[in-house]
Order: sequence, then structure tokens, then C-alpha cells
Amino acid sequence: MESTEYKTDKFQLSIGQSFLILGVLFAITIAISLLQLKLLPLATKATSWVLLLCYILQFGLTIFVVFKIFNLKNFSTNYVKLNIFILSLFLIFALGIISESISSLIPMPDIVAEIFKDAIQINFAGFLTVAIAAPILEELLFRGIILRGLLQHYSPSKAIVWSAIIFGIAHLNPWQFIAAFIVGCAIGWLYWKTNSIWIGIFMHFVNNSTSFLIAYFTGDVNTSIIDYFGETINQVIVLFCCVLIAFLAIYAMRKWCFTR
Repeated sequence: MESTEYKTDKFQLSIGQSFLILGVLFAITIAISLLQLKLLPLATKATSWVLLLCYILQFGLTIFVVFKIFNLKNFSTNYVKLNIFILSLFLIFALGIISESISSLIPMPDIVAEIFKDAIQINFAGFLTVAIAAPILEELLFRGIILRGLLQHYSPSKAIVWSAIIFGIAHLNPWQFIAAFIVGCAIGWLYWKTNSIWIGIFMHFVNNSTSFLIAYFTGDVNTSIIDYFGETINQVIVLFCCVLIAFLAIYAMRKWCFTR
């Protein structure tokens, strides 16, 4: 599964330009946040829908502006084989537990936990925001634009790592940075291999919807899946198994799914 787009695509980004795109996102987010402050008092019974609208606006406008600046026409949407999707399921579940295990080592202040609770609404509109809008819009921006441009300018490993760093920084906190970086590296690698945003959207959806469902059934957005594994020794065993599963999933993809 080797594409010639990386040899013919003229769209290139430097690391500095990628951070400028992140700056555009932050600037638009600030502007949309001011709009959000005006709308929320007027729609107290539709808070989650206002949050969804503002989220779509901040990423949608960013993507629109970047497309205009760089004169982009489309995204990389190559066909992805079914076996890659299946193996990516094992990979994303394993990486989700690994990243949560690492993030849990950093104590979260109560005030930050409250901010997370207020930011995510556990209802249908909240699900649309977290599990539908976020995977689509974030993958379009961070892989479909930023990683795509970096791959034209740098080696695959450097492009993937820097795109994952930028993806992590966009979350503006160390807990989500860890997960975003780890998952971002995996999705970035698969984007490079498949030359398609579909696999990233799929993995992002699985990761986010799983977290949302855990929050829905526990009633707490800060609940971690590792909390259900009990004692430390059990968590270590699960973590070891997840590392093994991730390794085997990547090995299987490299051996049976890709030609490069």
C-alpha cells in the first residue's frame, strides 16, 4: 500500500509554520470563547448544544483559514483495508490504557478536575462533540493538514513526532498531552502508511467514544479505566499485556498490511 502522493504533493510545512497554525487555532478559539460567553446565558437549557456549535466553529474556521492561506484543495482519503481497521482497534484500546496509566502518575488538582467536568456534557450533544466532531475536525487539522505538510518537509519519524507534540500542546494540559502524544504518534504512523485520514478518524472515534461511555456509566468524566483493575499488581499486569498487544498489532500491520 504505497502511495505516490508524498512524491507529488507540493504542500509543505515547516515546524514553525505548524506552530503558526496552532496559533491560528488558539486565536480563533479565544474569539469563539467570547461568543460562547454571550450565548450561554441566553440558552441555559441548551448549554451542550452551544458548546458543540462553538467547537465546530473554532475548528471549522481554522481549517477554512488554513486552506485559504495554503491554497489547499482536498484531504488524503485513500482506501484503507479492513484488516488495518481491525488491528487498529487492538492498538487504540491498548494505547488508551497505557496513556491513562502514565497520566494517572501526575496528580490532578481539584480545580482542574472541576474544569474537565464543566467542559464535557454527558448527554447526546456531548457525545456528538467528543465522539463525532472531535475525531473528524481534529484529524482533518492535525493529520490531514499539519502532518501532511510536515511529511513533505521532514523524515517520516520527525514529522510524526512533531505533529503528535503539536496535537498534545493543543489540549493545553499535561494529562491530555500524554494521551494525545502517544495516540497521535500511532495515528500519525498509520496516516503515513495509508495516506488516508479515515484510519485516524476511526481510531480517534473509538478512543473518545470509549472515554465518553465510561464517563456516562460512572457519572464522572474524570474516571479512568485503570481504576477498575484494582490493586497495583493487577494494573501492572494489565499494562504489560497492553504493551504486548500494541507491539503485536504494529508488528502484524507491518508484516501483513503494508508494503513499505
